[in-house]
Amino acid sequence: METLKLNNTIYKVIRPLFLALCFFSVFKGVFGWIFSTSVFEYLDELAFFLAIMVLSPTFLFKQKLKLIYFVIAAFIIYSIVISLLFGVSGNILTISFQTLISIKFFIILLAFIELFKDHYNTLNKFFLFVIGFAVLGVLIHVIFGVKFNHWVGISTFARPNIRYVGFFTHPNHLAYLMILYVGYILNKKYTISQTLSFRDLIKIIGSLIIIILTDSRTAMLAIGILLFAFYWKFFKSNYKIVLSAILIGIISVLYLVFYTNLLNSIIENIHQTLDLASHYIRGNMIYLSGLIFIDYFPIGTGAATFGSVLSDDAVYALYGQADRYYFANEIGIYDSNVASIVGEYGFIGIFFFFAMFYYLITHLKSFEPAKTLVVPLLVVFLFYLITNPMLTNNLYTILTSIILVLFVTSHGYKINKDLK
Repeated sequence: METLKLNNTIYKVIRPLFLALCFFSVFKGVFGWIFSTSVFEYLDELAFFLAIMVLSPTFLFKQKLKLIYFVIAAFIIYSIVISLLFGVSGNILTISFQTLISIKFFIILLAFIELFKDHYNTLNKFFLFVIGFAVLGVLIHVIFGVKFNHWVGISTFARPNIRYVGFFTHPNHLAYLMILYVGYILNKKYTISQTLSFRDLIKIIGSLIIIILTDSRTAMLAIGILLFAFYWKFFKSNYKIVLSAILIGIISVLYLVFYTNLLNSIIENIHQTLDLASHYIRGNMIYLSGLIFIDYFPIGTGAATFGSVLSDDAVYALYGQADRYYFANEIGIYDSNVASIVGEYGFIGIFFFFAMFYYLITHLKSFEPAKTLVVPLLVVFLFYLITNPMLTNNLYTILTSIILVLFVTSHGYKINKDLK
């Protein structure tokens, strides 16, 4: 009882500190520009370190642990031991740190659960504040256009003119936040089996407009996954709607094929993926990971060796890539978590990550209410893993963790007693 009271007292201090670190970490680009300092770049590490500190007592002293904790502990031990014994890198420090970074998403999410499982309102207000701040950034960016990019020192990411970023450092970050906001709106109605109100539709349309302004094609596809999951039962019971949707889909595809270059762009990306001499770095990394998967079956090259923050040039050199511009300047080589996992951990690593996601879903489903859009959101998350560093980038891990905790604790529902 005294231990519980002590934890509550400590958490009262940690919660606002953790949220502050997360906020300034997510918007570090604009705050770094405002205050002309690089100190905000280090908040990622501070937030991650604090998350580890929050979970350490649970790992070490809690008698009854959920399976997700055991799987994570097993992966950490496996990664360090196997990487030291059979990996390309022999540095125990980089191997240990990279192992933790590789599962940052799970650590951040479990820390949010530990801190906010009984504090839905606090986390909800924080998320809405993040949304409001992000939308303000978009409005300012739209008003001032390219001038805003010049002021804050952010590329225009032109395709063909300008991709809007607001207070973020990349348009994909803004687009992903809008996906989460749409999921947030849908989930609130889904948990109580209500249809969307006019106000909800306006918010969703506004989010879609912002996504269009970012020109994020991945986000446009991801929104479809959430909407399809939300209306699944309606589609099942209304075959005419399904047929109409299929017809509209066919017409849309025909339009894209004959009146845009999207299909050619996709085909070109696929072609370049299978060519190490191409300049499509994400494709190169995925192709390289496949070669490594075969050559180093079933364990990969080990932690801190390929497509990860602490990796060196050893593996790239083995495949004749170390001196190429992208690899020498570390541009785009960390963008695909799928490539990193396949290359560094091989077949057994894929099994571990599958297990971590499976038991994470089981853990989240132990919340009330049981009916949520958690699985569709994680499908979107996995979809993004192909071309984005979802597991290791602080922005993606923080924002996704917040929304998942809100999903399963919506309307004040709390975690079951056996998890407390």
